Amino acid sequence: MSAPLSWADDAAPIVKKDPNERLRELDWVPLEELTPEQKAQVPTACCGAYVAPPRDDVESEMDPEKANIFGTADYSESEKQTKFIMRDDVRLTQGRRSFRADTFTFDKTTREAELDGDIQVREPGLLLRADKAYVDTNTGNARLDNARFVLYETRVRGRAENLQKIGDSIISLDQGTFTSCEPGDNTWSIQGSNITLYNDKHYGTAKHMRLHIKDVPIVYAPYFRFPIGPDRLTGFLFPSLSPDSDGGIDEFSAPFYWNIAPNYDATFTPRYLAEHGYMLATELRHKSTFFDTELSGSALNNDRSGDTGRADDEINENYRGKDRWQYSLLQTGGRNQPWSTEIDYTDISDTDYIRDVDGSAVDLNRQAYIRQRAAAGYNGEHWQLGAKAEEFRLLTSSQLPYRELPRLYADGQYRFNDWLIELDNEYTHFGMNRFFEGDEANLIVGERLRTNYKMTWDKEFTAGYVKPGVGVKTLGYELEATNLRNDVDSSQQFSAPQGSLDMGLYFERDKVLFGDAFTQTLEPRAFYLYRDYENQDSLYALTSDASYVNFDTSDLIFTYQQLFRDSRFSGGDRIDDTNHLALGLTSRFVETDTGVERLRLSIGQISYFEDREVSILNDDDDYANTRTSSAVAGQASALLGDHLRISSDVLYDHQREQVNTVSTSLNYMDEQYRILNVGYRYSRDPVSLSPLETTPSIGETLNQVDVTTLWPVSSQWAVIARANYDFTYNAELDTFAGLEYTDCCYRVRLLARQWVDFDFSPDFMENLSSDDYDRGVFIEVQLRGFGSLSQRISNLLDKAMFGYGEREASLQ
Repeated sequence: MSAPLSWADDAAPIVKKDPNERLRELDWVPLEELTPEQKAQVPTACCGAYVAPPRDDVESEMDPEKANIFGTADYSESEKQTKFIMRDDVRLTQGRRSFRADTFTFDKTTREAELDGDIQVREPGLLLRADKAYVDTNTGNARLDNARFVLYETRVRGRAENLQKIGDSIISLDQGTFTSCEPGDNTWSIQGSNITLYNDKHYGTAKHMRLHIKDVPIVYAPYFRFPIGPDRLTGFLFPSLSPDSDGGIDEFSAPFYWNIAPNYDATFTPRYLAEHGYMLATELRHKSTFFDTELSGSALNNDRSGDTGRADDEINENYRGKDRWQYSLLQTGGRNQPWSTEIDYTDISDTDYIRDVDGSAVDLNRQAYIRQRAAAGYNGEHWQLGAKAEEFRLLTSSQLPYRELPRLYADGQYRFNDWLIELDNEYTHFGMNRFFEGDEANLIVGERLRTNYKMTWDKEFTAGYVKPGVGVKTLGYELEATNLRNDVDSSQQFSAPQGSLDMGLYFERDKVLFGDAFTQTLEPRAFYLYRDYENQDSLYALTSDASYVNFDTSDLIFTYQQLFRDSRFSGGDRIDDTNHLALGLTSRFVETDTGVERLRLSIGQISYFEDREVSILNDDDDYANTRTSSAVAGQASALLGDHLRISSDVLYDHQREQVNTVSTSLNYMDEQYRILNVGYRYSRDPVSLSPLETTPSIGETLNQVDVTTLWPVSSQWAVIARANYDFTYNAELDTFAGLEYTDCCYRVRLLARQWVDFDFSPDFMENLSSDDYDRGVFIEVQLRGFGSLSQRISNLLDKAMFGYGEREASLQ
């Protein structure tokens, strides 16, 4: 009987196949095999990187044109001493260029090489593979058949029937395709009869270009220029399309970008708006040694509807058939110079234009005015000099009464040891705003000159400081008005001396909290201010309609920082009398090891020793002027961990037992770019003043919360949301929710949004109805390394969400 057969001893060992073997042909290295330094360079949601094999030979950094060719092979021969042939496992180097092939034939006369079979050509940042290749070793130019390539820096790979490499940076593909997706993933690709990639300039061109999503062509162009990486280049950018509720086109735009030079460019955007017609928007940007300039504008030809976008969808016949427009010039000058300039000039055809053409572009906090401003300044060793002209145009039914043309200032400062002398001078001419349509006859205009001269003993010690000072304020006017009363003196002068004492102490102690060592400070501060009373009754009832002088003055928004100012007004139309003492206390907790401030708490209050007689409206018996102490101001800020920052300002009126203002923000963002922002604003009965009204206007209490978040729930999925709510009107102002999916070669965002189509009329919120809301579902697709099919969601998030811009910059 024969023995049983056994195969164990004779069987060959089982070799586990490398699942990444085909990918390694393109120098692809999986994420788990990368070094920590290499992993840090891998883009978000990517699973590896292209890494060239290291070289350590002496000539690995040498210019190939200056280097000799070195090589090895299993077999070599020479023909007629002019041609050299190497076969089987051919490996050659020529400086930083290297070759591998089955066969290598080199003509010594022309220095041209022919490679055949499993070809690899490597240069810094580039890998070429092919079945057959012809290389000019003098220039580096090459032609490859059935080629594949990788550009390491931009993570672009592709293939072509024929590939030509020209110099160190240009690759031309016949019947080619490329993508920035990882090997094995062809979610999107660009195909064309000829594609040329300019790797050093980060752009490419394609003839008969087709953009494929998976295997489906979705975009065709006979010729197309496109970016490789984040850089912009001349050519059409991706168009933006917004469908309407009936399946038609509500809005379409096709931007064209012109990269004129490294320091200036232009963007032209033809747009179609279903409700209005055709328009063209233009933006020009220029950067020079000293100036940054941006000129933009748009024009709507023959407005077809004149739709103002009001809640009742009213048609304004004034706009139908009209040409409407807007232009803006922004310029800042004086980079790294003692002088500076600024131009911020915008003009529009009508106040409804911006709302009509940009109704859903941003969010509720759109600017309710346009500005026309030009300014220049100079900072010397002792003097700051400046001039500006400024006028505002409100996008509402009412307009501001004044413009400043000009405002001049000259502020001097001299220090003699511990003595500080300050000499502040300001002249302003207040003319009537060109767009003002109120009671022009009773509007007071004129010139104002004010000065503020102070001398202070600015003495600081290790444990604190003491700063006694004396000074004088002056105020002068030259006034005009059509209905100015005959008994009014149009030239008026006021002055008031003042004295102050500012003192503070610093106390420190070591403290351990939650196992960490801190330095806790206690910083009491006392600020005493006395300014003499100067009767300014002659600034009131100057016209037949009792108009008074108020060019730019209002009560300060009271916070902890305002406790130590030398005036209770903003603006310069009053010299306020006072006799008060402001007391404040601040405590900070600073980490002993790092010096990072983790917590700051402040509280303070003003005690008044006399009633205040000077006021804006001449109501010196008003409660604010007779109370013996101010509301209590508190301020807190905290940095919890390395990612959560909280700050808050609170004003509590202890006499009326009510909170007057609250401003609170919470901002969280960590290394994974999980973002959460919470903001809350409360202002009780805000007051607005007009020089034509002798009583203040009391507005509705501001009571709003704004919550935004972009929170990853996995390595590729993130939730996007915003809730902006007004508690006074019980109204949602802006609400959106959506999802973001990030892949190594694309990113998709889907967002549903409901927002108030905000009308800047004064009573808009009181009459808010469901008809005043716009609703939409938006999608945004980014092909990473190529471009974005839309940027509407990105633009919205950039302006609505703190931290979003930083996140986007890091994830490129």
